[in-house]
Amino acid sequence: MSETKVRIISALIVAPFVVACFISYKSLIGLVSSVILLASSELFFSTLKKYKRIGLIILYISLVSVYPILYGLWFLNRPMELLSLIFIVSITVTLFIIKEKNKILEFYLIFLIALIYISMNLSFFIPLYAKHGAAIALLTLTLSWAYDSFAYFFGMSFGKHKLPSVYSPNKSYEGLIGGIFGTIVYTFVYFLIINVFFDYNIPYWYSLVFGVLTGFFDTFGDLFESSIKRAYNLKHMGNFMPGHGGMFDRIDGLLFVVPVIYIFLEVVHR
Repeated sequence: MSETKVRIISALIVAPFVVACFISYKSLIGLVSSVILLASSELFFSTLKKYKRIGLIILYISLVSVYPILYGLWFLNRPMELLSLIFIVSITVTLFIIKEKNKILEFYLIFLIALIYISMNLSFFIPLYAKHGAAIALLTLTLSWAYDSFAYFFGMSFGKHKLPSVYSPNKSYEGLIGGIFGTIVYTFVYFLIINVFFDYNIPYWYSLVFGVLTGFFDTFGDLFESSIKRAYNLKHMGNFMPGHGGMFDRIDGLLFVVPVIYIFLEVVHR
């Protein structure tokens, strides 16, 4: 079976379950926490397993996975205090367990990547949902899906001019431009549907902004994760989704897109 068919089949299996979790606020929190657990597990075991500190890795996974639960249910207006508390706990335990001076910095940095890049950034879905509604939160999720799909199609079909990147050399300008164009069209249609049938009143020019922001930040989110994989000589962080790699591979661009879309909406709605 071709890689494209495998990608489509695995996406069709996972996507309906993910979309269903946007029905309620609490189910969204559960989804975010579960995705963080899977993605952070892939990161920690891919990078730190060689040191055989499994107990510490499990603690790290627990801390970053519980962040969206605590944030969404009790700390919605105090995220910085919660982040600081989790950081302090992780560093304190690490200092007691890791005694090798040449290893401890790697533990610090990998935990920070998991806490900030994975856990904090994906948890922006929570205030996005709480302040702007399920439809906008779901759109933000599918923005990344739409961009990746259009960029993949245009890149595979027309990609001749490669983007200058040592971390992901297969990306092309044609894929980038086609991905942005397709995402703009997709977002315009999405706004049209929710404005007409669900009593929203979203300006249609947002579709242009959403498309450009998604194309730019999804690409750099992907490049950031790719740079980590290249540093550790990895092709994928895991194999959770056949054809897509691991969960971390699947959400790498989304982790940049979610906070940027939330920040944009907060700024224009002031």
